[in-house]
Amino acid sequence: MLSTKQFQKLLERDWLDEGDRVMALFGGEGERGYLGATIGGRHVVPHRPVMQTENLNVDFGALPLPAAVVRDGRFHGDEWVHDPAMRGWLYAATPQQLAVQCADRLAAAGPEGWFVSTPARLAVVVDASAAGEPDDVAQQKTVDEKGAEEAKGIGRWLGKARSAVSAVADLSDSLRPGSGPSLITLWECRRDQLTSGGFITKGRNAGGVRFARNEFVDGSVLELRMA
Repeated sequence: MLSTKQFQKLLERDWLDEGDRVMALFGGEGERGYLGATIGGRHVVPHRPVMQTENLNVDFGALPLPAAVVRDGRFHGDEWVHDPAMRGWLYAATPQQLAVQCADRLAAAGPEGWFVSTPARLAVVVDASAAGEPDDVAQQKTVDEKGAEEAKGIGRWLGKARSAVSAVADLSDSLRPGSGPSLITLWECRRDQLTSGGFITKGRNAGGVRFARNEFVDGSVLELRMA
C-alpha cells in the first residue's frame, strides 16, 4: 500500500489539472476502516454500496470488522468513533444523494480508496493496481476455465498453451512504460457541490477524535476520520 506522501506525488504527477492542488487527502495505512451510514433514518454498519459500483480487486482480509455493539447499533450518540475499525459515517435522506455516491465508492475500494479534496473538486481515487476486470471479461474467463476442465487430451494441452501465451503477453504489456493510467477516479464532483467543509471533534473522551466533515448541497453529509 502506498504511503500518503507517495500517493500525493502520483496525484500531482498524473491526476491534478493545471493550477489545481491537493488540499486534503484521506486514506492509506492510518485511515483505513469501514463506514457507517444513516440513510432515511436507518442505521447500517458497515455501509455497503447501495448503487452499482466499479469492479475492483481489493483485499478486505486485513480490515477488522467493527465491534458487535457498533454493528448492532447498541451505542449512544457518537460513541462509534472510539472503534478503530470505523473510518467515518454518512448521513443522507435517500440513496441517490452525493454523500452516498461518494461513500459507495469508498466502501467498494476499502483500504485502497483515497478521498481527495482540491479547490476544484472532491474525488475518490484508487491506484490502478486495484482495478478489477470488466464483468464481460470475468464472465468469459469463467466460461474458458470451465471449458478447459472439460477438455481432453490435445485439446486440454492446447488450452494451456494458449493460456501461457496470453499470460506472457499480459506480463509484457504490464511492463511496457505508459501502458495505462497510474490512478483511477471512481467518483468526483465539483467543489461547488459542497456547502461547507471543515474539521470537527467527536467522541466521549477528553481528547476526542478529529473528523473532516463534508456537507453537500443536497443536505447529505460525509464525515471521515483524520489520522
